[in-house]
Amino acid sequence: MNKILYKKLIRTVLIFNLLIISSCKSFLDIEPVGSLTGEKLFVNVEGYTSAMVGSYNLFAKYHLSQYGLYGELRGDNVLLNQTLGGGVLAEYNYESDPTLDLGAVRIIWQNIYETLNNVNNVIESRASLLEAFPTSKPNIDRVYGEALVLRAMCFFDLANVYGQTYAYTPDASHLGVPIFTQTPAAGVASKRASMKDTYARIIADLKEAQTLLATRTVSKTKIYASADAATALLSRVYLYMQDWDGVIGLLENQELKNKYPLALSADYLNMFMGVAQRTDPTLISSEVIWQLNLNAAASTYLTDILSNAETFYVYPHATYRTLFENTDIRSKQFVANPRNPSVFYTIKYGKADEVVRANWPVNFKMFRSAEIYLNLAEAYYHKQQYELAADQVKVVRARAYNVAPSAITLSSADPVALLQQIKLERRKELGFENQRIFDIMRYKENLNRVECNSNTCTLTYPNNKFVLPIPAMEIQANPTIIQNP
Repeated sequence: MNKILYKKLIRTVLIFNLLIISSCKSFLDIEPVGSLTGEKLFVNVEGYTSAMVGSYNLFAKYHLSQYGLYGELRGDNVLLNQTLGGGVLAEYNYESDPTLDLGAVRIIWQNIYETLNNVNNVIESRASLLEAFPTSKPNIDRVYGEALVLRAMCFFDLANVYGQTYAYTPDASHLGVPIFTQTPAAGVASKRASMKDTYARIIADLKEAQTLLATRTVSKTKIYASADAATALLSRVYLYMQDWDGVIGLLENQELKNKYPLALSADYLNMFMGVAQRTDPTLISSEVIWQLNLNAAASTYLTDILSNAETFYVYPHATYRTLFENTDIRSKQFVANPRNPSVFYTIKYGKADEVVRANWPVNFKMFRSAEIYLNLAEAYYHKQQYELAADQVKVVRARAYNVAPSAITLSSADPVALLQQIKLERRKELGFENQRIFDIMRYKENLNRVECNSNTCTLTYPNNKFVLPIPAMEIQANPTIIQNP
């Protein structure tokens, strides 16, 4: 039996001692932690809901570990303190080793497929539960819809790391990832789908989820997958596909912008560092569409490696920081290292000095409405609607400078210059939110690192090194999977 991809992982649904979604504690009240079997999890609606909590925990685990770091580590915004060594250094240097147990190659693959197995168990159980509990259909469908969003995100994340960007080939016929939609039986192999088919599965899941979750209210769902989260992810999917009409069709009605207004400039840092949001989801910033909210972890791999003054290893280089003027509120996210004032770290995953470690606001922003503006700007640009594209950027930039959009000067007369401004604003606004390398890849641009302390300072596009190899353990267990070149 495949040791990673095909592993039955029902019991991992119950690994709650590290990462607990804050408002889901009551889901554990069915029986003490660790005593539920897979069969009991899916014997009633309460167990079904409890199983979904486990899926959220695994989902949060991989976003707050090596996958959550990947987009910046492989990009051009940061430097790495090389005393960290190990698998992180290998990925920073683009020296991926498929045999390394502790590296991103295996950890990202294993963590996401563990999550997928649990999510698929939830999805598969829906039919039998609807038959047994027809009056509970709204709750069952809610859980099922959330599971579809998580599955879509898992496939999307895997495709980003282990496959070339969607437009790498004209028809997206290049290799994607295995896209099984139910937990495979022992010994059943699963080949890699094309990237086109991988994305088709993602889109199908998201569209079904949009329908099932459409009646959920905003205030109660920001820590859960929702119809709006599905729409936000779908807009990013269309962006990666270069389906500009798809992006515009989803977003031009302004619904997400109106429901999730940008945080005020004065509240920008609090959006990331506010302690109250840890235990009260209603206090999450208006701008946030979906975030992973954890209350049983004092910190995580991601918080410690990026935003802990005592332990950070990945930090913005000076050239990246100079992109932010002093009057840009986003420049305040960079704090000088007390031991070396010439080195700064980001506090997007940090805490205020007076906050004790036990109250660290551990959260991961999956989607913010700022990204919606930027997705729409790019789509409008490629449809030659330059003035509308500039208007989207002006809104995001105006918040950063605490002025009205009308005070922002951004000409739409020079399309080449406008595109550079759209890309720049995205790089600044979404920095340290795990998007940079994926943007470089979909732009089909070379990687050019400045102030570089890596073994790889430049990488020309296209390049096989832009994607990770499939873990050797997976290839050995499942020889039908084709290795990346």
